[in-house]
Amino acid sequence: MTPTGSIVRTAAGVALIVAYEAGAHHAVATPGLEGLGLTLVLAPAALLAFGAALRSPRRFLLVPPVAIAAAVLWMWRGTLVRHYEWGLFLEHVLFNGALGYVFGKTLAPGREPLCSRFAAVVHGRPLAPEIAAYTRRITAAWTCFFAVIVIVSALLFATASIEAWSTFANYLTLPLVATMFVAEHACRRFALPGVRRSSIAESFRAYRRSTRAGLAPFR
Repeated sequence: MTPTGSIVRTAAGVALIVAYEAGAHHAVATPGLEGLGLTLVLAPAALLAFGAALRSPRRFLLVPPVAIAAAVLWMWRGTLVRHYEWGLFLEHVLFNGALGYVFGKTLAPGREPLCSRFAAVVHGRPLAPEIAAYTRRITAAWTCFFAVIVIVSALLFATASIEAWSTFANYLTLPLVATMFVAEHACRRFALPGVRRSSIAESFRAYRRSTRAGLAPFR
């Protein structure tokens, strides 16, 4: 894919996420839009499940169960629509919890921290000791960051209004992730003063190259 095509694809993905989160908050904050809220809960999961089933070599075995599950959910839509906010909550905490797990599991003994993998794409192997130590700390910081997101989300859902929770989940989480990314990038000039600093664009391209090279976080 050309650089322009990659930028367009990334921008389209970001726009889709922003539109989804704005729609989710609108459904939560507006009485009578419970059906929209339930659709936003179920549609992404259904599309991902059908897409994965259709791409699988065993599609003829996987598509029927997925279709049956979708039909059952449709039959229960009357009950589900009254509790759709639970689906939005679970979607938020499971997604951020999964990201925290992805970072955290690479800190186990004998494994390479996730941020070290990204740094190796930019700086090559082997990593200098100071870079390896820094990227391990940053991997731990991202693990803690996503854990805090999950904890705050759960506390707000349990104790605050659904609108307050939705504001945090749908309007603040992504800006907080971006702020964390920019802050970490700024910290490198103090933590690694003698090392060439990669730009934010280089860091993003390193992530893309690492996933294409088979270093996907879920491996």
